[in-house]
Amino acid sequence: MFLRATNFLLNLILAFTLIAIAIILLGYAALKPSLPEIDLVDQASLNIPLKIFTNDGVLIGEFGDQKRRTIQYQDLPENLKNAFLAAEDDQFFTHHGIRILSFARAFVQLLQSGEIVSGGGTITMQVVRGYLLSREQKLLRKIKEIYLAFELESMASKEDILALYLNTIFLGNRAYGVEAAANKYFSKSISELTLSEAALIASSAQLPSRINPLRSPDRSKVRRNWILGRMYKLGYIGKAQFLLASSESVQLTQVDSAFEVDGRYVAELARQEIIKRYGLSAYSEGLSVFTTIDSSMQRHAIKSINKNLFAYDKRHGWREPRNYQAILSEEFFLKLSAGSKEILYEQSSEKDALGMEQSNVSIIRDLFQQEVQLGSHIRAIVIDVKPDRVIYLDDQFNLLTLSWNEQYKWARKRIAIDKFGPIPQNFYDILNPGDFIYLMRNMKAAELDQIPLAQTAFISTHPSSGAIKAYVGGWNFTVSNFDRVVQSSPQAGSSFKPFIYAAAIANGYHASDLINDAPLLFEDQNLESSWRPENYTGKFYGPMRLREALVQSVNLVSIKLLRELGIDDAHEYLENFGFARDRLAPDLSLALGSSGFSPAEMVQAYSMLANDGKSQNLFIIDRVIDRDGGVIYSQESAITSQTKFKNIHGFPWFSIQSDALQRPFFLLGNQIDSGTIDPKVSFVIKDILNEVIQRGSNGRATNGLNRKDLAGKTGTTNESISTWFSGFHRELATTVWVGTDDFTSLGKNEFGSSVALPIWVDFMNPIVSSLPVDEWNPPPGISYVRVSKETGKPLDSVNNNAYFELFIDEQD
Repeated sequence: MFLRATNFLLNLILAFTLIAIAIILLGYAALKPSLPEIDLVDQASLNIPLKIFTNDGVLIGEFGDQKRRTIQYQDLPENLKNAFLAAEDDQFFTHHGIRILSFARAFVQLLQSGEIVSGGGTITMQVVRGYLLSREQKLLRKIKEIYLAFELESMASKEDILALYLNTIFLGNRAYGVEAAANKYFSKSISELTLSEAALIASSAQLPSRINPLRSPDRSKVRRNWILGRMYKLGYIGKAQFLLASSESVQLTQVDSAFEVDGRYVAELARQEIIKRYGLSAYSEGLSVFTTIDSSMQRHAIKSINKNLFAYDKRHGWREPRNYQAILSEEFFLKLSAGSKEILYEQSSEKDALGMEQSNVSIIRDLFQQEVQLGSHIRAIVIDVKPDRVIYLDDQFNLLTLSWNEQYKWARKRIAIDKFGPIPQNFYDILNPGDFIYLMRNMKAAELDQIPLAQTAFISTHPSSGAIKAYVGGWNFTVSNFDRVVQSSPQAGSSFKPFIYAAAIANGYHASDLINDAPLLFEDQNLESSWRPENYTGKFYGPMRLREALVQSVNLVSIKLLRELGIDDAHEYLENFGFARDRLAPDLSLALGSSGFSPAEMVQAYSMLANDGKSQNLFIIDRVIDRDGGVIYSQESAITSQTKFKNIHGFPWFSIQSDALQRPFFLLGNQIDSGTIDPKVSFVIKDILNEVIQRGSNGRATNGLNRKDLAGKTGTTNESISTWFSGFHRELATTVWVGTDDFTSLGKNEFGSSVALPIWVDFMNPIVSSLPVDEWNPPPGISYVRVSKETGKPLDSVNNNAYFELFIDEQD
């Protein structure tokens, strides 16, 4: 009897098993036509963002809805893999795509509620769910998911599946994949993550939009510690590791850009050009754009700009900081000043936009998010002030102390740009509780600082090719993404004078010719006004050689020279430098740089002087590579074949012509014909500008470069609204502009030599040794001639009152 019952039960189980297998096979056969091909689970099927690189391969920009950077399995750190396994699927390496118990629990919940409550999902099922199927919570979708999970497990290794999962999972804030998340939250690669940071990234896996380190750091920390506990229980880490990692505070990135080099202005410029040419699909097609930027030069430019703009700002006093005391209670400051941080997590009387109560820490976090993040500085709120020390709360919610230092005597209250209050004697004179301050990170201790109001533009190019080597469109992209290199056209000031003198040399003048530096008065009966130009020194020097007038940037000689030359002839010649005639001042103020040109236009003109009179169109995109590594554009090929291109005039919705896809990406438009000037003329001007940077205050600033093959010219406009310096070597030409966006004065004692020139010098210091020494040989057709200092005329005999000057041979 027992044997018969056992056989019957076994046969029944076998029958049910066969029926189940039949149902599964029939179901699979029925659903197979509607299932996606499993080979879609491939890196090639992913939306890969547009990436912008320097010429030497450093990533500086990434654009697209999905920030994604793929990593090979062997490069995934063990702690990171284990954190996700502990959080999501600790049996991943032992199951075959589904976990029976988890699936059974989910099935019971389905029967009880009539809908899918939990997925019972494995990492394999998450892969197929996220990238092959819809997100609908329906039974049919769940069955498809199971089929595809089995299929995926049969076709791919566990390592490949886990790598795909970690490269594609959404982890909040547009970060797809663990590498993108590490960059976003910590400004690190995954290889640099600590155990605590790896677990914090894994904490975003379940609800990335709601629980991620930026949006909800407190909840993320709780989830992180749970994951660390699971890792300890599973034997992935030891007890000491667990205790140490779970006690770490959450330290998120303090910079808006998580890239190794700050090239955000460059990246934005490249992005615009790529989208114009290839359309919006470029955001997801995995294009890699390699710019002409040299990452080392870009770093030096950024470093020099920061150093000198902060130094300039200190010269003009302390601006009263924004104060948030009214937003926070008196109790808040009292408890924090006593060292009690519990007040941070108590409810505030302030309500949010929806009328909901919020904690003090939420308010503080919002305040920090409103202020600019700088990698070089700490953001902080002053909690308590005493004469010799300040207690402050930094943006990581640490309570720290800043001690008074005599260096803070620079912080005289700014009343106006050139008017200050008394020298401060202690912190009472400059700070109050609730003040929002910046502190510069220092190896020894943080230092009180303030972010500058002045803006800058910086562009450095290779004169003989036009390749842009460093590019900064403003002091900080987060503060303002307005690109002052190409989008602004401030008055050029005295930095424009070399081109007036070049026009004169080309029209028969010599560098030794004399013009009387004496007062001038121009009457304008139509305007009932007069113009009495002056030299910036307020002095007059009498007869002066053109060389000396340009070296000393004498205004009146420049005006008289232009008047003798003739404005029309000057305009015609200046067009050779790329200056559009309709933007050149139609009067003698042109000699003083009253016309406005972008720093990009100025550096292109100066590059001609460095490049023996030949112009090259500036370009910033060197090559574009598709996701498979194929080159779809290169500057070299574009230049070789550009002569066959014709201008295309059409509307954006017209299909782009195939030849237009290979047009060069010129910075200043689709220029084809480059201007030229006589190399003898360019050499004379270059030689004078070589003397410019070796004399006076310029010489003192550039002396440390210890090179005689450099040249350049400063420029300062009326009331020091704009300051310029353009300096060049045969291999590198650079233009620096410093000013304000609202055209206010930088200060009565600020000039191109005090503001813009130091940026160039500090940029060149680490670079100049890599530049080949230029022998500075004059081109054929130019000679050194002995001339009289008094008359500027050639001398036939030796004379103590003579010097050698460059003359262009008359027979040429």
